[in-house]
Amino acid sequence: MHGNHRLLPFFSRLDDGQVVERERSAGAALVAGSARADPADGDPRLLELALRALDQPPGSTVLVGDGGTTTRISAPAAGELALVGLRCPPGTAALASSVPCRTLWPDGQHRSGVLAWSVDRQGGSLALFRGENGAAAQTLAAVAGPLLDTALRALGLPTAPCHSPTVWFPDGVFLHRVAGMLARRGGPCGRRRLSWDSLSILYPLNDTGAPQEPGLTRRSRQRFQSANTWSSLRRGAAGLPAGSPAILPGLTPRVAGWLDDGAFARWVLSRVPDAPSARGWLRRALSGPEAENLALALSDVHDPCREMT
Repeated sequence: MHGNHRLLPFFSRLDDGQVVERERSAGAALVAGSARADPADGDPRLLELALRALDQPPGSTVLVGDGGTTTRISAPAAGELALVGLRCPPGTAALASSVPCRTLWPDGQHRSGVLAWSVDRQGGSLALFRGENGAAAQTLAAVAGPLLDTALRALGLPTAPCHSPTVWFPDGVFLHRVAGMLARRGGPCGRRRLSWDSLSILYPLNDTGAPQEPGLTRRSRQRFQSANTWSSLRRGAAGLPAGSPAILPGLTPRVAGWLDDGAFARWVLSRVPDAPSARGWLRRALSGPEAENLALALSDVHDPCREMT
């Protein structure tokens, strides 16, 4: 994708608006999301824990018990994210871990380095970033998304519910596929004009392999939204045979069973483009009948009252 049309399908937001993208490797579980946490307000224990994690090899985890005793857990095998699947011993009061990342700063500059984050049982959190240049660590903000979710799950705590419509899952897969098509064509201004027929085949709920009218796509989205909750989707993913391939990068049946419903929803949505913003971008990238058909097919189908219950 070129110019200002580049989509960022995989990203992590901290609650100060800074973006963190984890360095990608084959089979890696990516870090992303938009859950929020209460700031730690300078909690010295969380700062000390995050600094300890920052000084360990990326992916290492540091635990602290109620009595102040600390334990270090080595980084997991290559391609696995620290904390995923971890169940802390009883009496663990807080933990911290780290991950290689690229940070996008308000001045528009990307900086590579290591992000360390710490979380306690009260939901307090803190994030530190140290750039590759070895400068002093910088405090960012309270931790967000799956970074927070994985820490809470490792501590045996529930995560916040996710009120985003389940249909954003197939919508996001579709938008990711369309972004890939546009990138291969050289962007929205490619030589051949896109048709709705060519786009409709990419929608994941279209299992016919044939073009579909925008109204049919919208109705399939309505059926998906009516038939599924994040809880039912997670139970279905967790109930697959142990050797089943990952539904999304890193999302094996074991991981789906370890997550709870809110963490599962954010994990899923973090691995596809943000549906509302990407949908708006795509409408602007297209023109004429294609934009109108896209607007009809991907118009809102969720019931906010049902989602908030």
